[in-house]
Amino acid sequence: MNQFISYIKPFFNDNPQSLDILLEHTVVHTYRRDIVYCREDEERPYWCYVIDGLVGAYQLDAKKPYLHWVAGDGHYFTGTKHEYSFNSQSLRISFLKKSKLASIPLPIIQMLQDQDPTIRRFVSILRQRKSTFFDLKALVAYDPTMRYAKLCEHLPRITDQLNNIQLSAFLAIDRKTLYESKREALFGRP
Repeated sequence: MNQFISYIKPFFNDNPQSLDILLEHTVVHTYRRDIVYCREDEERPYWCYVIDGLVGAYQLDAKKPYLHWVAGDGHYFTGTKHEYSFNSQSLRISFLKKSKLASIPLPIIQMLQDQDPTIRRFVSILRQRKSTFFDLKALVAYDPTMRYAKLCEHLPRITDQLNNIQLSAFLAIDRKTLYESKREALFGRP
């Protein structure tokens, strides 16, 4: 819990009481790598802040598994379509690395946002981070051989945290193309 507090405390400098209210409803859990948090056909109505680790959501109904999104340190996700929904998002959410989450039930985070402007601002900032991530992920919709280079340029922390299988799923390219792209990024044109 101390790690979570140290991460989010700067957002609550103006109103420490809001931080106390948020912490009253927060539970911290640790998950091992490859544990499934939520399957495609189920929902887990929790708002989850990633304290440490990496979480990803796979779309399995594609030709091959596609890593739709990842959430690392300082980002959040929900076990539903979004924080105001209680429906499944049709993605399998699992832990790509050992991870520590701070979880708050969705009805509570909704109520807290409605009642407390500081908490609403905090969640809004995190929502903007998520939106920025999806804007940047759209940049990888280039020619398959350029996707890795674009990802390195715009989201370097992601390339450092994902293994080759996860990277190829995230970039929607086969592993051979990924290896060629990595070689090109390291040594220039083959």
